Amino acid sequence: MSRKPTVRRHWLALIPLVIALAACGKSQADKDVEAKDAAYREKYAKAEALFKERCKTAGVVVKRTVRDVEGIELTKVRQPIPWGGKEYFDPMYPEAAMAGEHRGDDYIKQFLMSEFRSVMEPERRGGLGPHLTHSTHQLLPPIRGYKFVEYIDSSGVRQRCEATWKDGQSNWVPGQHRCVPIDRSATQYAFDYDDIVDPNDRALWVAGTKLKVIEKQSGEVVAQLTRYVWDAGFGVSTTGRWPWSYAGTAASTVCPSDAARPLYAESRYFIDAILQPKQGE
Repeated sequence: MSRKPTVRRHWLALIPLVIALAACGKSQADKDVEAKDAAYREKYAKAEALFKERCKTAGVVVKRTVRDVEGIELTKVRQPIPWGGKEYFDPMYPEAAMAGEHRGDDYIKQFLMSEFRSVMEPERRGGLGPHLTHSTHQLLPPIRGYKFVEYIDSSGVRQRCEATWKDGQSNWVPGQHRCVPIDRSATQYAFDYDDIVDPNDRALWVAGTKLKVIEKQSGEVVAQLTRYVWDAGFGVSTTGRWPWSYAGTAASTVCPSDAARPLYAESRYFIDAILQPKQGE
């Protein structure tokens, strides 16, 4: 008669004892590490699920497009963030979903710049810079930005800004546009944004924003882009990264995500597809 089943039952009976002994052999530090790892994995799964749920509502809604627009109004101008500023590390920073956006004078200037697309990838959105009247190798003829931009400054004065750069001037340097006070607006459409700050979402480092193109007279929202970003590192910066800025540049943590569109100029690339700038002199 074979004794194998009896031996097998004997070893199976010992398994709980082996596990218990192994557990007893773990140091408190090992147990703390395991608990911390389990908590992180649980938080990560919860945040990932939340981000995917929010992304179901992300995207662009367009009622109509308008051709040959010369100028737009900016209802708000995103203000500069200090280099490595605390905003990049603050889960409640209002503009977290657009932390990598151009700011200050560059925020205004981006709407005045021309776009340069590659001959090899004509459908891919290109870089922005001062307009060129001559052709450049490997680039399509530049697509002009808006002729002027209006905004109301901190003192309540309406300003009109136009480009002052010379042909082929270096990119993103000071003094490339000039703003002068005006009494009356010459724009029909405005560009606005509303940041989404939900404390429950922000606790998991998920931030959102809504970019809007508005017909000023009626108040109609002509187009809207809803965007979400998620920092999967939950604000940890041991490698020197800036959490919100980093989150906004990774395709896997931004929605909608479009590989054909650079993420650093989302506002410009959104509005000029709706209010198409007038081309020519």
